[in-house]
Amino acid sequence: MNKPVQITIGEPFDSFIDTQVESGRFKSAEAVVEAGLRLLEEEQLKIEKLREALIEGERSGEPRPFDREAFLARMRERHS
Repeated sequence: MNKPVQITIGEPFDSFIDTQVESGRFKSAEAVVEAGLRLLEEEQLKIEKLREALIEGERSGEPRPFDREAFLARMRERHS
């Protein structure tokens, strides 16, 4: 459900919104703001997933030694 909201946007965003609408990329200032909010929401979700992954990594215990060359040799042998 759409909820009417009135906001005041100053420079440089006001000019940016006008440019986006005038270029035809967006039909209205509302569409530009909605696109920006969608991007903000996506970024916040990415940050939250990253935080969750970091916490999971911290809880997984101490790191084990990793031999890159031995790993690559095993992968080459397995997939050749």
